[in-house]
Amino acid sequence: LTIMRATCTDPNPLQDFCVADTTSTLFLNGFPCLNPSTVTAAHFKTSALGVPGNTSANPFGFNVTLTTPKNLPGFNTQGIAIARTDFAKGGLVPPHIHPRASEITFVVDGKVLVGFVDTSNKLFTQILEAGDVFV
Repeated sequence: LTIMRATCTDPNPLQDFCVADTTSTLFLNGFPCLNPSTVTAAHFKTSALGVPGNTSANPFGFNVTLTTPKNLPGFNTQGIAIARTDFAKGGLVPPHIHPRASEITFVVDGKVLVGFVDTSNKLFTQILEAGDVFV
């Protein structure tokens, strides 16, 4: 009798954080890390999401402002993302997918119809108002 066991996981990070060195000319998948001794709390803060986006520049009436290692260097290698989406009245985001990712919607102002389709083709929708969150 033989018992076999297998486990698959992503490896643990080699360091607590890898603040992006956005000035480096080294090319890799992502950004190289700053020396941890030069990292400050400011590397983990951004004001990029505090400015409403231009919804009239998009035919669907929405604008997405992303955080990236360029405007939030402490985001580098953390495996998370955050964005601000602004809508014009009647605006919409076309159906899209997020392979190996999830989306959380938090409404600051107004009403938004949100939803998703699961792998069995079941539709889940909800109307959100200010203060509501949908996963």
